[in-house]
Amino acid sequence: MRNLAQQIYGNQLTEYSKKQTQKQKNGYSSRLGWVFVSKDFTKETTKAVRTYGSLFNVSKDYTYFTPNTFYRNDVRRLSTLRWINAMSVDIDAKNGENEGMTLPDVQELITQAGLPMPSLIVQTPSKGFHVHWFLEQSKRASDKLNVHYSRIQTCIAEMLKGDINAIGPERLFRLPTEENTVFHSQERVSFDDLCEWFQLVQEQDQQDVHTYKKGFCKGYETLLQHPAVLKILEGVNKGQRDMACYTLALAYKAAGYAEKTAEAYLHNWNQKNTPQMRKIEVKRKVKSAYNGRFHAPSAKKIRELSGMLFSYVIWEEAKPREERTYSHIQEWEGDVLAFIRAQGGRVSGSQRDLAEQITSSVNADKKIPYATFKKVIARLEEQEILSKKVSGKGRGASTELCIINEVKVRRKQSEASKKEQDVVPKNNGLNSNTIKDTVVGGTALSRSPGTEFARYSDHSILNLPPTYSTSLQSAPIPGNVPSAFTSALFNRGFTDGRFIFRAWGKVQLAFKGFGIPYRSLSSIPHYVRLSVEAIGLTVQKKGSVIAGDFQGEDVFFKYLFGVMKGLFKKHRSAQLTQFVEEIERLSDVMLSHVGLELEETLEKKHVVDRELQVAKLRELEHEASARQRRKHYANHAAFDLTSSLNQFKLFMKTDD
Repeated sequence: MRNLAQQIYGNQLTEYSKKQTQKQKNGYSSRLGWVFVSKDFTKETTKAVRTYGSLFNVSKDYTYFTPNTFYRNDVRRLSTLRWINAMSVDIDAKNGENEGMTLPDVQELITQAGLPMPSLIVQTPSKGFHVHWFLEQSKRASDKLNVHYSRIQTCIAEMLKGDINAIGPERLFRLPTEENTVFHSQERVSFDDLCEWFQLVQEQDQQDVHTYKKGFCKGYETLLQHPAVLKILEGVNKGQRDMACYTLALAYKAAGYAEKTAEAYLHNWNQKNTPQMRKIEVKRKVKSAYNGRFHAPSAKKIRELSGMLFSYVIWEEAKPREERTYSHIQEWEGDVLAFIRAQGGRVSGSQRDLAEQITSSVNADKKIPYATFKKVIARLEEQEILSKKVSGKGRGASTELCIINEVKVRRKQSEASKKEQDVVPKNNGLNSNTIKDTVVGGTALSRSPGTEFARYSDHSILNLPPTYSTSLQSAPIPGNVPSAFTSALFNRGFTDGRFIFRAWGKVQLAFKGFGIPYRSLSSIPHYVRLSVEAIGLTVQKKGSVIAGDFQGEDVFFKYLFGVMKGLFKKHRSAQLTQFVEEIERLSDVMLSHVGLELEETLEKKHVVDRELQVAKLRELEHEASARQRRKHYANHAAFDLTSSLNQFKLFMKTDD
């Protein structure tokens, strides 16, 4: 129950309740939320909790809970909602509705609706079901968001034969227990994906939806005949070719085709594109797909390329109860060791603080749960990989973790990497370490025994072009990229000039967002140093060629762009803070002189960081204004003091 609650609420609940002194010192947190629990939906039996301990204790006596949290503990209303954590639907089995419905029936309805795999399914005593999709990131509640949430929830309920009257993010659902949980996965869905699913449902008329539903399936063996994939196979336009080629290559890979076979099919497909891709590019995309870590195409990319409903739902049996708390324990071991190695092989601090700093290598937004962190440390101690030393007691205790057997660490991470790349997927190839989008789709390319090539059903045999054997060579290193930036990538195994040039382009775009011209980047040392630091941070999260954990170009470039923006924002903030501290120590004359220099700088046509100079001038004006106010108040106070003294002297003379 505790692990599941942490999966839903994250940092919206605390481990312990705050003391009054803490509230007075730190104030009330706008991040926290209240969870309502109830015995029978009545106000008298409803209770609000804000700590995991309280939630765990009351779970034995209460029956219902709110997946979403509130900012008030006395009123459970839509207007008091703070965080939306899950999309939840009630499938009722009362009054003759859905009589005899089973879990496979619910799974089939979810599959046919084109919805992603849910995170949790709970069976109610009346043999109904509560289906929950936990959000990747909690959404701050608002009037507009609440209304759209209810629209999507109603649409899902209609397609799953659910209760369309049990609508609203503020509603109570059955509290999950070990006994009533019939399905539990690690999958999470973004609210944007649910919005996209809802939009596609609204755009397609009923006939299209029925036609589309006929092509649903549960396995990759029929993937290549799904209507959405067939539409992409008809050819795409410029701007979609690279992604379409890579996506189709993954589709062939998931369907069990050999790399050379897939390449031959895609050369034939390329002839339908306008304009066609270069043959070497097709070969490169196929090679990247088959050598990469993904076992199947992204459902989101197929939806974007085809404009049709499309999603994977790969159903697996719920884990045994004794195994549920140890989900992904081996993956977390690798993440913990990577974190300690990045700190020089030794870290120290409170265990909670250390756990807060460790994120998943698969999902950068997911932090290791504290309970899981303690189990991982204990396992690594037993294997004599880590040593743990605790100093002090209670909340003031400090824990030192040190890697004592680097050989075992490297062997463990090597085995984990190999397991991730070579694992044989269940059913149709998808596992939790590949892609989050989960598909359903049509009839397969039929393959005769002993025959490597396949036919499209209702289509003629594809004419396969000869295999292309053009050797791949890396492009030369571009000369207009700073050598320090090039070296940062080259030393990590990125030797292709095209890759380096695209990476530098992402850096330029990040700086452009702050008004920094391209020509200024290479000539300013601290900008280059920031870009090199961004490469290091990106490689830590998204892997490198040398380490063998590279996650792909698109993921790498997207993360690099975000990291670069974040680093420059912090850098600019630090510069502005330093400037404010410096001008506070200047005399009035020097303050005026600095102001004149800033104004002259801003009058120039080319300014490296105009926004920073404007911010500096604004801070300088604030400082000058503050000094004028202080002088005014000082003069006013001195005048009042002089006036009071004069009145006192006059009074004394009069008294005499």
